[in-house]
Amino acid sequence: MRERHLPVPRATAWTALLGQLGADADDLSVEAPWRHVRHLAVEGIDRVEQTLILRDDGDECHLAWCVGLTAELDDPAADATLVRLGEVGEGLLDAIAEAAA
Repeated sequence: MRERHLPVPRATAWTALLGQLGADADDLSVEAPWRHVRHLAVEGIDRVEQTLILRDDGDECHLAWCVGLTAELDDPAADATLVRLGEVGEGLLDAIAEAAA
C-alpha cells in the first residue's frame, strides 16, 4: 500500500484522479468520490487489481493506493514484479498529487 496526504478537498483530488486515469474498460468499480478499482495488465500475473481510496478530511484528504493479486507468485521474478508495481503506485500518487495542487 502507498499513501499520500493531499492538502486539497476530496472533490479536487477526485477530479485529479479521474484526469490521470480516464475512463477505461478495465474499470471494475467507480464509487465517486471515494473509491476507484481497475484491472491492471501485468505480464506474468493472471489478474491484478489496483484500488485508489480518498478519505475526506474536510479541507484536505488522504489518498491510498493498493494492489491485489489473485494469483500466488512462486516465480523467482515475482519480487521484481512487486517492486515494479510499487513504483507504478508511487508514480500514480505523485501524478494525482501534482494535478490536484
